[in-house]
This record gives sequence, C-alpha cells and structure tokens, in this order.
Amino acid sequence: MKKYKVIFSSLHTLYRLTTSLSDIQSFAVGVGKLYRNILKAEKVIVICKTYNAYGFIKVTLENNRQTIKKGGISVLTKREKEIFRKGKEIILNNRMIHPFIFVDNLGAIYVKRKSKDDIFDEVDKKWFIAISEQISIYLKIFSLYEEQKKTMISYIKSLTNLLDKYVPTSYLHARSVFKLIRALGKDMNLTKSEIKSLEYASMLHDAGKIQIPSRLLKKQRPLTEKEYKIIMEHPKTGVELIKDLAALKPVAPIILHHHERYDGTGYPSGLKKEEIPLGSRILAVIDAFDAMFFGRPYKKKMKLQTIERELKKQRGKQFDPKIVAYFLKTLKKKKIRKYLHSFY
Repeated sequence: MKKYKVIFSSLHTLYRLTTSLSDIQSFAVGVGKLYRNILKAEKVIVICKTYNAYGFIKVTLENNRQTIKKGGISVLTKREKEIFRKGKEIILNNRMIHPFIFVDNLGAIYVKRKSKDDIFDEVDKKWFIAISEQISIYLKIFSLYEEQKKTMISYIKSLTNLLDKYVPTSYLHARSVFKLIRALGKDMNLTKSEIKSLEYASMLHDAGKIQIPSRLLKKQRPLTEKEYKIIMEHPKTGVELIKDLAALKPVAPIILHHHERYDGTGYPSGLKKEEIPLGSRILAVIDAFDAMFFGRPYKKKMKLQTIERELKKQRGKQFDPKIVAYFLKTLKKKKIRKYLHSFY
C-alpha cells in the first residue's frame, strides 16, 4: 500500500514539474530525480531531444552525482544512439529502457539498479511504463511550446520593426533595457519566466500606438482632452494585438497596466499600489529611465545623478518606492555603471 501511495504522489510531482518549469533542462533533471527516487535506482539517464541551438540534452544521475551534457548527436554514446534510433522498450530484471515517443521520437529513459539480484517488481515495471508514456506527452507539449515561441519571437521582431518605423515615441533601447531588466530581476529574485515576460513587454508595450493617427503621435503642442483619451487607449489596443498568442499571456497584464501610477492617478484602470501588476510597476520605472537617459526627439537626455533624483522624487507618486530602491541599487553596480557611462 505504501508503494502505491508513493506512485500516486509521483503523478502529482510530474504534473508540478510540467506546469512550473519552462525550460527542458530543469524538466529533464526533475524527471531523472523522480525516476531515481521512486525506483531506488543507482543510475538514471534521461535523454531529451531539443528544438534550439543544440539537438540533445542528456542528464545522468549516478551515485549522488549529476552531469548534464548538451549538443548534437555526439553527446550520446554509441549504445545511447542505438537506443534512441530503435525507439524500443526494454524491460529486464535490474535495468529498464523506455523511449519517449509521441508521434516523433523525443528521447529515452534508462534506469539501472546496482545489483543483478536487486530486481524491479511488477509494480515498478508498470509504473515505469505508465510514467514514461506520460512524460512522452509532456515532451511533445514542450516541443509544441518551443515551436510557438519561435513564431512568437518572429511576430515580436516584425511588430517592433514596424513600431520603430511608424511610432515616433517608441524609442526604447532594447539591448540596454534587457541588460537592466536582467540585473534588476536578479536583485529582486524574479524567475526566468518573469524576466523573459518583462523583456517581451518592454518591446511591445507601445504596440497599441500603431492604431493611433500619426498626426497625434507627432504633435508638438499639448493634446486636447479628446486626443489624450485616444492616446490612453493604446495599452488596451496593444493587448488586443497579442491576445491570440498563448505564450504571451503573462505579458498582456504588464502591457495593459504599464501607464498606471502608484498613487492611482494613471490609466487605463486607475489601479494603485499593489493592485498594479508587479511587471507593470517594474516596466514603468525602466521605461522612464530609458526616456530620461537616452532622451527623446522632444526631450533632452539627462545625467545619471539627475535621473536618480527624479526617480526618488516620484517614489510613492508615479513609481513603487520598493522598486525604485531596487533599481537605484542596480544602477550603482560597477558593471552597470561602466556600461551606462560608455554612452556618454
């Protein structure tokens, strides 16, 4: 009965691994540990086919040691290549191999116990086959996600290129902003997926302006109340442009609320303090820094000391005081300071 409880618990663990991890390496490591713990295996090898710069990832767990190899087919041994090529299930007394197949061959799992006398029982074998079939499905989901991500990145690049040509106020300096987002994200202990969402949001936050008449975007005089209301619609329009891309779902609220103010006087919803999504509060600070540091056609660039004073002045008004504190700390880092001084 105890073994069945452990097996049922493992299904929940697998579900958690699939829903909480966004990269194949972390998933492969988590899956390897799951096999090792449930089957009391001395050695576990997880092979997964990837859809990025390298073709395979191989995770080996043996005697409390973990090794990870990434690369082409050469990262696999001759025997592992044969296992992957044949895609056949092999169940022996103290060793088991199962391919990860769902339409395509996506990888394989190899588990081994130390002694030939320490054999896998029927429950172990049934669990091994069942969980390997589940993992095959999850790996297919990962591959489809990667394909969608490639489509999404292509879409983002096309849209940002169009923005650069059409929207004169969309001058955000992507390389510098990405550097700041990553440094700030690390200081704030953000996850990889939260940082990636911020990067995408920084590129797309003004996408909605593409439907605003260019005469309004280029207008030098103060906007009328009617014109300002049109401008205020651009976050909602931006979200409409990306709503059908599931991979950009976490980005939508960041874009929608990046013009909210910490004191509740922003738009489109008049949210205040922690009602505003964290990503939007972070983007508000970084976007303002970008405008002040690099300048705009209608605004001269400022020195770092002046920008820091301006950010402090807007704490509790336009910006979240905690995020300003984190950002000012990030700006004082030697590497970041040196990088920013290179623009003077």
